[in-house]
Amino acid sequence: MWWHMPPARIPCRLPAGNDVKNNRRSGFFRSGKETLRYATMANPKPLALNQLYKACKPADFPFRSTKDCKPFNDFLGQERAKEAVDMAVALPHDGYNIFAVGTGGLGKRTMINRFLKGVAEKRKAPSDWCYVNNFAEPRYPIALEFPAGMGIDIKSDMAVLWRDMSFSVISSFESEQYFERMESLKGELTKAQQDAIANLSSEGEKKGVKLVLRTPGGYGFSPMNDAGEVMSVDAFNALPKKEQERLKAVMADMENRLRKVARGLNLAEEQNRNKVRQLNDELTSRAITPHLEKIRSKYSKQDAFLKYLVAFEKDVIDNVDVILNTPEAQQDVVATASTDNAIPSRYQVNVIVSNDPKDGAPVVFEDLPTHYNLMGHVEQVTYMGTVATDFTLIRAGALHRANGGFLLLEAEQVLEQPYAWQGLKRALRSNSLKLSSLEQMLTLTGTISLEPDGIPFNVKVVLLGDRETFYLLQQFDPELGQFFKMRADFENSMPRTKENENKYAHFLADFVQKEDLLPLDKTAMMRLVEGAARDAEDQEKLSLHASSVGDLLREANYWAQQGNAKIIKSSHIQLARTGQERRHERLRKLYMEEISKGTQLFAIEGEVVGQVNGLTVVQYADAEFGMPSRISVTAHYGHGEITDIEREIDLGGAIHSKGVLILSSYLKTLFGAERALRFAANIAFEQSYGGVDGDSASLGELCGLLSAIARLPVRQNIAITGSMNQFGEVQPIGGVNEKIEGYYSACQLKGFEGPQSVVIPVQNVRHLMLRDEVLEAVKAKKFVIYAVSRVEEAIELLMGMPAGKADKHGVFPEDSVFGKVAARLAVWHSAEKRDEKDDEDEEDEKLKAKLQAVDVVKQARRRAR
Repeated sequence: MWWHMPPARIPCRLPAGNDVKNNRRSGFFRSGKETLRYATMANPKPLALNQLYKACKPADFPFRSTKDCKPFNDFLGQERAKEAVDMAVALPHDGYNIFAVGTGGLGKRTMINRFLKGVAEKRKAPSDWCYVNNFAEPRYPIALEFPAGMGIDIKSDMAVLWRDMSFSVISSFESEQYFERMESLKGELTKAQQDAIANLSSEGEKKGVKLVLRTPGGYGFSPMNDAGEVMSVDAFNALPKKEQERLKAVMADMENRLRKVARGLNLAEEQNRNKVRQLNDELTSRAITPHLEKIRSKYSKQDAFLKYLVAFEKDVIDNVDVILNTPEAQQDVVATASTDNAIPSRYQVNVIVSNDPKDGAPVVFEDLPTHYNLMGHVEQVTYMGTVATDFTLIRAGALHRANGGFLLLEAEQVLEQPYAWQGLKRALRSNSLKLSSLEQMLTLTGTISLEPDGIPFNVKVVLLGDRETFYLLQQFDPELGQFFKMRADFENSMPRTKENENKYAHFLADFVQKEDLLPLDKTAMMRLVEGAARDAEDQEKLSLHASSVGDLLREANYWAQQGNAKIIKSSHIQLARTGQERRHERLRKLYMEEISKGTQLFAIEGEVVGQVNGLTVVQYADAEFGMPSRISVTAHYGHGEITDIEREIDLGGAIHSKGVLILSSYLKTLFGAERALRFAANIAFEQSYGGVDGDSASLGELCGLLSAIARLPVRQNIAITGSMNQFGEVQPIGGVNEKIEGYYSACQLKGFEGPQSVVIPVQNVRHLMLRDEVLEAVKAKKFVIYAVSRVEEAIELLMGMPAGKADKHGVFPEDSVFGKVAARLAVWHSAEKRDEKDDEDEEDEKLKAKLQAVDVVKQARRRAR
């Protein structure tokens, strides 16, 4: 029986009663010597001391300390999981990713991580990946692949290239030769402009018109007088009409010729600019070509990079103003905000993944698997109110870093992050890593973002999760099996054989070495192996919960150091275990205080009708401990119903209610096969105000019910736990060690002199790994533990009377528990018959009186006539 909330209690003691008198006419029992053979007791024997604790044998450990043990770093007790991981790693096909399933604390991540690192070291390091500018379409950055380790070299060499080029270009543009050629080109343009204007002006003057500058940059023709000056308006109006018309025609003609000359001059300017541009391009090309040739020569086998260098060279030549820092060059917002602002962002190399060729394939664990942390993202910078981004702000995700290797993720954490699971599946489905803005996916922003080239994706993903997470994901996502075809199922325990005990010792040696702890001597190793069996709740198994063992070892190392010991002994292990229990015993101590002060009513001596000492395990947060709980039962005349009070007030769980219904079914089958049972009963856990669940109290509840019906007292120095089925077979329960130890501690508070006893299912004997103080009490014969396989054995132990076995007529012996129960039921049955006969007699009297009244009326009517 399990309590999931800390219960409180109120006192309750039921009055004892006398046995009912035998009713031989009932047919429920038989008296006489011929029935004695049916009343013999099963008389279960107490469990021997060696059945309560399976200790290690020193001869099974052929070493004095962990110094003599070779560290064991393989999958301890996880052969099935190792086989799955081996196969998944070896298969190159899509979908053979791993879902590691097992309880937290088994060391799944540690074991798989260590195994994968061993595999990864033997593999070739995957490629480096860089993003560079797409000069034709900046929104679509180009992804370049390089051999492992080359990406950093490329970035460094391109930075040096930029600085060398910049120095050469600036030097070339500041040379005397360049200035002379520029002056020559400017002179050519100026001379051509002057000659064209002079020729046109001279021709106009011959025709009587003068070329004048009317507006800045604008020329025109005006009439000219004999002195060669521009004619005034009055002078022009004084001319004959015919002369005016001639001059107007001349001016119009010269204006047309002026426009033609202007077009020619514009063409000359454009040609001059082209010559200047060509000069700049040639000068820039000569300045940067030697440096580019060095890069091309060094990376001559990188075709994609060489293709990029062609576009790089053209863009540098076309945008030489970026190097010269002329006012015409646009301000680079991203480079200004960047730490590497000496190089314009458009010419930088963004190395998003770089691998050391000596390290092999990567093994990556992402502890915060958000969508961005998994898939990567593009950052933005804000500078002087301007928001900008480019390829240099592309950031790699865990999938990029693990590409070509292995990625470990906690399944629950992935599922907690919005769109992380969908992004992971998309990458696995497409075998490509493409950056996508989560804001754009959710239509939260309308800003333009980058769309970088996708990167080929080849990763073995390992999801780590418990079984509940795996089954829920399997149920609600049918694609799980498509992407995670390999399930690595981790066991909670392994068989406790001599070979496995030695493996466990080697595992402890590995942990001691890894954590740099003091070595363990043989007694400490044996103690830890025995503790692993207790944690597994089975003498024949060893728990594989590495986390709890690791904590215990670290604390034992602390106690050893406190005592200036050079080796960890079993005493240090015990100190660490006691310390852990002390830190978690606050709630248990409060319960025990209730018992010691008498607030919690609990009897360990005498006999009481309808009252049984049950055993429970209290679970609350990280606290779990056993303690006794009084079960009380009352019985009375009724119609066969058994009321589970815990269930009626919604404190009892479904499994507990099932146990009550099963014992009810057993009782009705045993005594009510031929006739209806005329009794009613109420079952309750006294002083329990928290939730109660589990069916481990059903055996004790049955004993209490039989006691209440037959009015037979139950021994209070015996506590009982166990489940039962409808055929009277006792079934195993959980927490048997905690229950026994909790009862022992409660008895100590009561100052018992012994012997106190506990009844458990026989199947639970193999689960016993009791503490030293309990074993000492058993050895001193102050504490006794019985194991039963049927309810009859438990009944006889608790009531000190044979349970009874029905003869061929289905009748139980009268000096047996079942016989006395049958007698009591017979009394209630007879009482029902008497009630029915009394009811029939009453009806007959009423009918007779009615008939007599009718006769009187008839006689009176006859007399009246």
